[in-house]
Amino acid sequence: MNIRSLLIIFYSAGLSIIGFILRWIKPRNRAVLLVSFQDNATELLTEYEKKTNKPFEVYVLYTQHAVSLAKEFPAVPSKCINEKNPFHIIQAVYHMFRSKCVITDNYFLLTSVLNNRPQTKCIQVWHANGALKKFGLEDVSNKHRTVADLKRFKKVYRSFDYITVGSDKMVEIFKRSFGAKEEQFLRTGVPLTDQYFHFEPQAPPVQNKKVILYAPTYRDYDMTSLNLPFTKEQLSKGLNGEYVLMVKLHPAVRKDIKLDESEGYFKDVSDLPLKDLLYVCDILISDYSSVPFEFALLNKPMLFYTYDMVEYDEKRGLIDDFEMVIPGKACSDRDELLEELKKTDKQNEKIQRFATEWNRYSQGHSSRKLLDFIHQLLTHSETVESVRSEG
Repeated sequence: MNIRSLLIIFYSAGLSIIGFILRWIKPRNRAVLLVSFQDNATELLTEYEKKTNKPFEVYVLYTQHAVSLAKEFPAVPSKCINEKNPFHIIQAVYHMFRSKCVITDNYFLLTSVLNNRPQTKCIQVWHANGALKKFGLEDVSNKHRTVADLKRFKKVYRSFDYITVGSDKMVEIFKRSFGAKEEQFLRTGVPLTDQYFHFEPQAPPVQNKKVILYAPTYRDYDMTSLNLPFTKEQLSKGLNGEYVLMVKLHPAVRKDIKLDESEGYFKDVSDLPLKDLLYVCDILISDYSSVPFEFALLNKPMLFYTYDMVEYDEKRGLIDDFEMVIPGKACSDRDELLEELKKTDKQNEKIQRFATEWNRYSQGHSSRKLLDFIHQLLTHSETVESVRSEG
């Protein structure tokens, strides 16, 4: 057992002790959002603030990646938490126990304290509406984990009373990844997709040029290098200088990678909201990221630059039918990608089918449906079951 695993064991034990000490706290008619990625929370809070008579209170606990929530929703009480700070952990557990419902969007060891607390329900909204790589119990790195690690993962997954989904495909993935049962799923759609049905873009387009957005996932085995899908020569000659390549880096790597923007062919847009960029761009280039599932709602062409597919599959794990699922060809090099770019006008039917399959229940009202469910859950409505099965 390595030092990291040992520290996490102590951390988990500390959480259990905190949960035991604070078990006396009575929950009130309140929902806590435990946030690591702001998209789901933004849509939920936007919908919540539309209500004249708030059906329940809301409190937000967010990590450093979602700090803008506090500025965007100043009327909603919130706190930024550092999971390594013991005082923050105590406060977070207190706020969760003080609420009848916790809505989370990621794997948080914090939610494990809810396993023996039936009076507080936990809803997992997840930070993606689709998946091209394996995670949870299917993560290939689990073969290097200890028995204690796997037991801890399962403890967190058991804390999810409900899981929102936008498609039946994600139902099957969550069953395998979290060990979830059919009765846990809320077919309300995924809140973060609402923005693509009513959002107006804020980022201005590049003048006189088409925009290619490159939004790669991060490689935890390679955090300091960037393999661009096109060279300067390909952009200037192969594409006749008609395109600019915008690069949206993952938050985990953006501080360690610098992009040469001097000649105007490349532009680092890592600090801009993804939703703005998806609206502005003409073509998306992705790899194993979940971004294509959102982008498909806009019915625009997308390409897949999978230069390290074999290595990525070995180290992180791709879904078994990866090349059959994506609405385009998995391109292993830049020349192949360039050829595919010239055929994007033939993608329309594939992208529409892809969007329909993965967003069946996400139709622009997912946040409202989930808030209605939470309201009924908190008030012990007899009609909860009808909302759970609504498509």
